[in-house]
Amino acid sequence: MSASSPSNASPARATEQSQHTDAIQRLLDRPVTAADLDAGAELAALPAEARNRRTVRYLLFRIGGETAALPAMVLRRVTPAARAVPIPHRTAGVLRGVCNIRGELVLCADLRRLLGLPAHDREVAGVDGSKDTRCMIVVGPADNSWAFEVDALMGIEGADPSEFRAPPVTVEHAIGDFTLGVTEIGGRCVTVLDSDRVLAGFRMGLA
Repeated sequence: MSASSPSNASPARATEQSQHTDAIQRLLDRPVTAADLDAGAELAALPAEARNRRTVRYLLFRIGGETAALPAMVLRRVTPAARAVPIPHRTAGVLRGVCNIRGELVLCADLRRLLGLPAHDREVAGVDGSKDTRCMIVVGPADNSWAFEVDALMGIEGADPSEFRAPPVTVEHAIGDFTLGVTEIGGRCVTVLDSDRVLAGFRMGLA
């Protein structure tokens, strides 16, 4: 009786192996689309160093006269512009107060002031009839998030950090102290900010 067990199990194993082989064959037999061919040709045409470079996703936004970016990995959410409620005896410098972001109270900082950029020349954007494109960007870990206002959101784009250039030594304001580098993204000159330094600058506002 014991000798019959392997013979009974063998057909089941053979069937399983056959199904596995068939699945692999179907995968290999998939038709190659024109898009696949174009993508492969484009990749093959790149120099080896270009194929191996590291691309990082960045959140682009406009603030003052700058197009700036932060690593998308630090982004928590983007919401419409919200009014900051001052904290008695604490709101000064870059600290604007707290904002209600979808029912969550989040510390709000003034990125313009931190970077040394000119303040808004209007109390309310869009008073001239143009669309108000301001929004709040929330960054940082869930237990230490900060919100700041930008003039417009420009989306998320990829860039290679190895291509960043050092900011000019003549760069105006304090933005150079918070900059990783300058690069071209989507045809724009973008100032890539150091998220750690920016968050550290916000936290100093609590001191």
